[in-house]
Order: sequence, then structure tokens, then C-alpha cells
Amino acid sequence: MVIPDPALVGSDRLDSWKAVAEYLGRDVATVRRWEKASGLPIRRVAGSRGHSVFAYRSEIDAWLRQPLSKSGDDKTRGVVRHDPSTALLTIPPAEVLPTRSLPLWRWGVVTTVVTLVVLSLTWRVLSSRADDPAPIVEVTSHSVVATGADGALRWHHGFQPGQQIIPLVDRQGRGLTIFTVPEPGVVIGSAARGINGAFTEGGQLLWFSLSGALKKTFSLDDRLEFGPETYGEPWNLTDASQEPTARRRIAVAAHHYHWWPSMVTVLDGHLTRRGTFVNAGWVERLEWLSPERLLIAGFSNARDGGMVALLDPSALGGQSPPTAQPKYTCTSCGPGAPIRYVVFPRSEVNRLSASPFNRAVLEILPDRVFVRTVEVPATGSTAVDAIYEFTPRLEFVRASFSDRYWDAHRALEAQGKITHTKEHCPDRDGPRAIEVWDPSTGWVTKKTRPDVQRAGLHPPPP
Repeated sequence: MVIPDPALVGSDRLDSWKAVAEYLGRDVATVRRWEKASGLPIRRVAGSRGHSVFAYRSEIDAWLRQPLSKSGDDKTRGVVRHDPSTALLTIPPAEVLPTRSLPLWRWGVVTTVVTLVVLSLTWRVLSSRADDPAPIVEVTSHSVVATGADGALRWHHGFQPGQQIIPLVDRQGRGLTIFTVPEPGVVIGSAARGINGAFTEGGQLLWFSLSGALKKTFSLDDRLEFGPETYGEPWNLTDASQEPTARRRIAVAAHHYHWWPSMVTVLDGHLTRRGTFVNAGWVERLEWLSPERLLIAGFSNARDGGMVALLDPSALGGQSPPTAQPKYTCTSCGPGAPIRYVVFPRSEVNRLSASPFNRAVLEILPDRVFVRTVEVPATGSTAVDAIYEFTPRLEFVRASFSDRYWDAHRALEAQGKITHTKEHCPDRDGPRAIEVWDPSTGWVTKKTRPDVQRAGLHPPPP
């Protein structure tokens, strides 16, 4: 990945091969080749020997939006271009808490997301035909570029002048790639969209053919009613995942840019919506467990704790479990309900360190589901977390705190915010309880340790 020089941001002129390469997210050799083979607009400094070059961002953007010439790199493939009116719109910086001040961990996320805007995110697009080699597709904040294995430019798609996206990334931080039916193609995603650095519109999925034609786009324009309040665009995409079966459905998670409502939407292979589930709190991750089960994770504002839920992707017309608080009840949503909904109360360390909400993070194994709740955001590479193990049906198995949790506990002892040691801590053997909801029982407090079950202790109220 190539990180642009901050000094170049905001100027239309790029004053070297390196600056042009950074703007395009490529190396200098590739940019030189594109100038010769595909007409990339590079200018020479008058009177120099040809080594001093410069270019204008506006001219490069215009080049990206034009079809490739029928020479050079374009000889191997005809390129179908899209109507510019279908290009990307605009979006917001995603990480703002609605009912409380912006948490410290969110500032880290904002920094990471802004960094992603200027990074080149790479992935390979699979082709269904062995005689049609798959291109390598890269997305930056202002363009999508496909090259062959030899580095030759196959096609490019530029966004409108001044327009930028925050690329939606996968679990490894790479550009998210989804393969579609009925014809080979690739779907890329933007978490958010913006003009001239102002991200004020929601995220979007774009479906390209392997030859570069923009076939269809999808973005959320829902208006949800919770109590007296209505929440509309922009919706910020947080995750997308494709069903690993022949049906190739796509699940998309999004939350409101400014406030707390979120949605999970299932699309078919043509990017047509098939159902939506609404959550009173953010949803940040989702995983297909099977064609009949979709697992989501995030936070429940209604219960003030990290959450995971099991959904039927064929019947999503509903919302998170009922609550006595009207502000968290969606009056414009359908009557459907999750199969199971689990909430993880905040820990002692989370509350006494004044940390932001303990959002849930997923790790999926063939026969187990692990949920980590971030009790204190990471100051380095690793957060302070509680670890919960479940079956794929979200049946509780066991729970504990990480070693880093007890490091944070000792730090709070030293500050006088906690008056007992780990050895005398009521939670020394792990979290005390979780809250579980399913349609047959409603809300039930599930004690997670034998000693808690014997003593009849309860977690702090939500």
C-alpha cells in the first residue's frame, strides 16, 4: 500500500512521478507504463531533460472517467463504460456516538478510516472461465482500476470530480470483494461517500462486470421511526458478506451516521433487497453460519451492552427484542423477531475506567462462536476484553476475562478506582451473567458461573 504525501493533499498539481503514483495508489514503474500505453496525462517541465514531470489531479480524474483508447493496454479487452450520472454520491465520517460524547476508541476508528481513504486496497477478481484471466482490481478513494497479471491496464472507473469514498474493507483490512451471479462480476463497497473531503452521504455497493461496466449500485435510503423521532439518510455501511452457497445472497450492515439505529439487509445476486432487520444500537459485523442463519454483532442501546443476535436471513422483516422504552421501539418496522438475541453487560473495568460501550467482536469456528466484548479500547495493538464461547445456535458454553483485563484492573487499583485485588474481586472467575432473549421465553438472565448460580447474584441492571 502507498500512502500519499500529506503535503500534496488539497493541491491540484502533483509535482513528481512519486506524487502521481501515490495519488493513483500504484508504483512509479506502473504509472510510467500507463503514460506510454494508455495516455495517462503527464506533463514535462519546460527546459528539463524529461525527468522533471508534473500532472494535475483534475486531468487524472478526467482520464479515469474516460474509456481506454483502442491501443496499448486496451487491446486485450473491450471496455464498456457507464453513464457518469450513475457514479458514486457522497458520505460522512462514520464514528460518532448519538447519546454520549465520542468515545476514545471511536477516535482511533476515525483515524483508521481516514487513513483507509488514501490507501490502495487490493484484491483479485475470480473469473469463471480459464481462458479469460482474472484482472487484479484495486480501489482508492477516487477510482477503481483493473490490471492484468502483467500490470497492463485493463479498465478504470473514476468517480466524479472532487468525489471520494471510504472503501469498505474485509476482516484483514483489504478491499472488500463480493462475487455475484448470474454472471461473473465483482461488487466493491464504500463505507461512505463525500465531495471535497466532506463525507455527508451513505455507503454504496457497486457491481462491475469483469470488463469494467458498472451494472448496478445499491445504497440505503430508509427512514425509520423510533418513538417520536425519524432517522433517515445517511446510512454508513459497516460490513458486507456473501452467502457461501449457490444462492449468493449478500448481507449488508449499516448504522446511522450520527445516531444509534442500524440495519441488516439481505440482497440477492442482482443487488435487489429481500429483507431488512433493524437494531436499536449499532451493528458492526455479520457472518453467514448457514443459508438459514446469519449472525450479527454490535451494541444494544436499549440494554446498554454489547450484543450478538441470530437471524433467519429469509425472514428479516423485524427488529431487536421489545423494550419498555418507546425511544428504542421501531414503529415503522415489521413484526418479525430474531431467533436469539444476547446482551453482555458492561464489566466493572469498563464502567470504572469510563470506557465507551463494550461492542462485540466475532470469531467463528466450525463448531463454536467466540464473542469478545471490548471492555477498554486498545491503546496499542490489543484491547481489554471479555471472552464468551457459544455453540452455533448461540447456546452459552463458558466465559472469562483476558489477561489484559486484569492488567487494566490493577491499573485501576493503583488509581484508587477499584478497592479490591483480583484475588478478592467478585468477578475473578469471569463475567457473572448475560441477558438472553428468544421468542418463547422473552428476556432471561443467564448466570455464567456455578458460584453465581449458587449465590443468586445478578449483574448490574442495564
